Amino acid sequence: MMNRKIFFLFILYFLCFSCTGRKVFSEENPELNVRRFDIDLYKYLNKQSTGESLSVQYKTFLDIYGEQVIGIGKTDSVGFYERLGTFFSDSMLMSLYKDQQSRFENFSFVDKELNPALVMLLKEFPALKQPSVYAHVSGLNQNVVVTDDILSLSLDKYMGADYKFYQGYFYDYQLRNMTPDRIVPDYLLGFMMANFPFKGLSEVLLERMLYEGKLRYVLSRLLPDRNSWEYIAYTKEQDTWCRKNESRIWKSILKNDHLYTPDYMTTARYMNEAPYTTVISPESPGRIGVWVGFQIVKSYIKKHPETSLSDLVNIKDAQQLLKESGYKPQ
Repeated sequence: MMNRKIFFLFILYFLCFSCTGRKVFSEENPELNVRRFDIDLYKYLNKQSTGESLSVQYKTFLDIYGEQVIGIGKTDSVGFYERLGTFFSDSMLMSLYKDQQSRFENFSFVDKELNPALVMLLKEFPALKQPSVYAHVSGLNQNVVVTDDILSLSLDKYMGADYKFYQGYFYDYQLRNMTPDRIVPDYLLGFMMANFPFKGLSEVLLERMLYEGKLRYVLSRLLPDRNSWEYIAYTKEQDTWCRKNESRIWKSILKNDHLYTPDYMTTARYMNEAPYTTVISPESPGRIGVWVGFQIVKSYIKKHPETSLSDLVNIKDAQQLLKESGYKPQ
């Protein structure tokens, strides 16, 4: 039995797992289209199907969903379906679920962008195992689920910044990224973060920045039609502020000896979601370390255009990557 682990996109540090095996795929691979577990579970909860039919369609995923996403155990545990019904008996949760079903009745926009991106990712990294891709709801809990052969996203986290049930529950800086346009990037980032887990010194800012920067560069290649700020999950205005202040940001990092000095709290201030990056400026966006890391990686690729995505991800020496990038914003 392969070990399965749940991956949470909104937590800074990530769980890793073994990925082995390979599957033949074509340019347009229908097996990479999203399976709508959320729709079939909704039908079951509204007595339009049976638990048996749900289990036949989704046995493996339903076990993971029950045990690790909503915490009611596996399908073979006594009283599983009763607990499933109880979990979704809350009227607010079912109202959210109903709204989610209506909001994402048409999901073709996701498959159209996600499918070719996953095909490209599997080509660039042939050792990766092709996942079965699902959509689920979690009651605003776990966002991304990644196991050895499953990738799933919780769609109730993407209803739009002005969605009624989000108000008073999430901060404004969180709401900006709880929109449908973040679905495909978050699928891909979740899959990459689980398959390419961080292995450096988590308290060293340079190592964290370059890890995140490499993933955003890969994302930019997988989704070439997106705007540059979308790879960071920034707004255009946030990206513009960073560009105007890039030299100031970099000089501040160097002046305060934040780049190499091991300090978990300082590094977290650069990397964590927040209204702004406290060590830079109240006018700055949060997670500015991710933005800087992306700029360094882009500078490196500009000087070393022959670098494959696989080679980039496998660069272990962060200091050497920085040196060879020639990154010196003016």
